[in-house]
Amino acid sequence: MSLKSFNTYFVLITLTAMTLFYIYIAQLLQNNIQKQVHESVRSSAIELRQQLLSSFSTLQQRFVHYEEMSLLKLDTVQDAINSDDNSTDLVALALQINENVYDGHYEIYIIDANKTVVESTSKGDIGLNYSEYPYFSKELDLLQRGVIDLKISAPTFDEYALDIAQYYIKPLNDGRWVMIGFVLAFNDYMDYTVEDHQEVFPSLQALDLFILTYDNIQHINKKAHTTKDFKSASAEKEHYASMMMKNLKLSPSQDADVIETIASYFTHYTLVPLHHDDKTSSTVYSLVTSSFENPSDDFMLITKMEFDQQYFLRDYDELKNLLYLFVSFIFVLMLFAFIFVYKFVILRISSIVEKMHADDVIEIDGFMFSEFKFLLKRYNSFLTGWKNEVKRLNNITMQDELTKCANRRYFNKQIKAQIDLYKRYEQPFSMIMFDIDDFKMINDTYGHTKGDVVLVNMSKSLFKMLRASDILCRIGGEEFAIILPETDQEDALKVAEKIRLHVANEPYIEESMISISLGVGSFGQGDDFNSFYTKVDAALYRSKNSGKNCVSGIA
Repeated sequence: MSLKSFNTYFVLITLTAMTLFYIYIAQLLQNNIQKQVHESVRSSAIELRQQLLSSFSTLQQRFVHYEEMSLLKLDTVQDAINSDDNSTDLVALALQINENVYDGHYEIYIIDANKTVVESTSKGDIGLNYSEYPYFSKELDLLQRGVIDLKISAPTFDEYALDIAQYYIKPLNDGRWVMIGFVLAFNDYMDYTVEDHQEVFPSLQALDLFILTYDNIQHINKKAHTTKDFKSASAEKEHYASMMMKNLKLSPSQDADVIETIASYFTHYTLVPLHHDDKTSSTVYSLVTSSFENPSDDFMLITKMEFDQQYFLRDYDELKNLLYLFVSFIFVLMLFAFIFVYKFVILRISSIVEKMHADDVIEIDGFMFSEFKFLLKRYNSFLTGWKNEVKRLNNITMQDELTKCANRRYFNKQIKAQIDLYKRYEQPFSMIMFDIDDFKMINDTYGHTKGDVVLVNMSKSLFKMLRASDILCRIGGEEFAIILPETDQEDALKVAEKIRLHVANEPYIEESMISISLGVGSFGQGDDFNSFYTKVDAALYRSKNSGKNCVSGIA
């Protein structure tokens, strides 16, 4: 064989080998990148779900807190209407039952024998015919026949007022029904738009919340409907139900309708990532929370999140381009030193890919091209930055964005840690819960921006008063909690009184002074997280009901 022929064969073999090598590297890198992107999307979805769950849990706690009060107010309204032969002044009655209600308000409804709202403090609801709503109509019949004494609905989002309510219903003596609804402004408790979360989750493209009840799907948005129409609501329900069935690739069985099929699916899968074929975006369905205390009124809060995969690919693309450039350089070099490249590059790249799969920093001893070392340095730099970013996101999810206090999630974690210390070493701890008196009036008078300034400045001043071991948390809109390790109730009461006096004398608003009401308690034998929280919360509301600007301890 001539030298020319040998060179030709050598070049052909080298080109074939390098082509296969290039495909091998590209496929390994692509598989690793796609895996990392999917994991990043999943991690972001889990963190966002936790934030939504924390916010909705706060809202649910307000309904639970007011449930006993709501039942008493329903009895008051029922007695007032049954004892009045003339038409009852619902507005005056509403003012009466809304006394001492510090967040949200009550609406009153009179439903006639035809199941139509004939009187209501919510004027937009007058004329609604509940006979067009089969499930609700059936429940009214059960109330009228005495099969059930009371009806409590699941949380219901109002697309028209953009609030969330829970309804309590009883029959009247004359064949009618009376209903009260405890209403909370959804925006005060939930951040549920893309703009609310893009600072923490820049890859978030779309965010939709759905409340799934016994036979309905409600889409939560910030665009209010102008009129109430059960037919349009039914059409929307079918649209969203069909969308979920299609996205999740479900089909209803003979024994279950569409709503039941979706609900059953989310009892088994709380997080469902759907990576699109075009590889530009990923959709994630997630069950945020659910309640099954009343089988006929259970509900699920489901979120649909869409993430931009290209956001996660930016740093990977730079790494990929650098690697492809390096492989092209090796392509020419392989014409002269195939064996050398195989020994010092191919085998080592296989080792690198293994470390990439394990998310380890890449370290290779011995001789290596400077370009390749630069590539590894950039990868290690990216890997370190990515891990630091994950750590930063974890820190953000533990901190209230406005006041820089610990948030509700961190509060729950630290309370449970203190309980563990108490049970293991009998180490005492106490908690102070407080909120700003008449904060809604401050927002209404001076605006929400001024209200935010009050929250920030008050948090800063309280930080300076507390010990390094004390933990100041913002657990609601204007509601705060302070965890006091190694502190009994007597000392905690002194700290609370000191804080109360400080806030009362501090000019947080130039035009007026503010005050706070506080509840104090020390964890004791037989307590658990829920019972301890409830006791201190009850002490706080005793302070509220005692004229505000005071401190109350648990019994």
